[in-house]
Amino acid sequence: MPVMFLPEAPAVAVDTFPLLARARRVADWAQSVRRRCTVATVWDSPFLAVAPIPLILGLASATAPEPDALGVAGLAATCLALRVQRLRSTARMVMQQRDNLARLAAPAVARWIADTDFNTLRAGWEQEATVLFADICGFTRLCETLAPSDVAAFLADFRGRAARAIEAAGGLVDKFVGDEVMAVFGVPQATSEDADRAVAAARALAAAMSDWSREREQAGLSPVRIGIGLHRGPVFFGAIGAERVEFTAVGDTVNVARRLEQMTRTLACGCIASEAVVQKATSGEAQIVAVTPVRGACAVKRLFAISLHI
Repeated sequence: MPVMFLPEAPAVAVDTFPLLARARRVADWAQSVRRRCTVATVWDSPFLAVAPIPLILGLASATAPEPDALGVAGLAATCLALRVQRLRSTARMVMQQRDNLARLAAPAVARWIADTDFNTLRAGWEQEATVLFADICGFTRLCETLAPSDVAAFLADFRGRAARAIEAAGGLVDKFVGDEVMAVFGVPQATSEDADRAVAAARALAAAMSDWSREREQAGLSPVRIGIGLHRGPVFFGAIGAERVEFTAVGDTVNVARRLEQMTRTLACGCIASEAVVQKATSGEAQIVAVTPVRGACAVKRLFAISLHI
């Protein structure tokens, strides 16, 4: 018997079934999206990283079958939640870094450092500023009678009071070194009131120490007396150092202010200011106490005692 061969059915092109082809393409696309957009790699997907969430949902509902659309919608919601969580985490980290920086520097300086490019800080600049130096008289003898923990508590109390007095007058605490405090006025922006603010800070600092002394005397402790030096001139201000940098003001003006503070012992006055400060300050009583060169600054000769009582 002869074998009969049925004619082979013609192959049906996929294009003849546009709905089926379309469904397959959408399903394949949705599956690839799910595969690539896991929690670990969701941020690596360039589409989901930049595409608005409504666009993803609209595209899914318009092109995909219902199960795929729901899957993509759930994925989009997950992406949104992760994105919000990441933004909140970043914001918390930035706030924590600023808070930590504010504990290591004056708040105004901390904010300025945080908002300024480090190359700008490293380059620094030179400008006119008024510098205040103050330290506690007889601190070495005081330490001999105190335990190390008591010395730390004493310094913490002193620094807190000094910082509040200086910053309330518009100054920036540059640094504390032991019982010394250095502050600058007119940085990062100089004004015509810098010298007056430095004089006001000296008075506020003296008043704070007087209040503290009364508290200590009531507790049977010795009073606190400080010496203050003020000088005005050019300073370099910027980030200084190699790997560990210090944001500070340096220059001969700083050295002279410290020497004037040291001279309060020999000249028996609470605050000594240079003529450069007295000429700029419009407030405060000043009396000349010496006409003598300051060590390391022969041009500074006329020294004035600033009245610390208003």
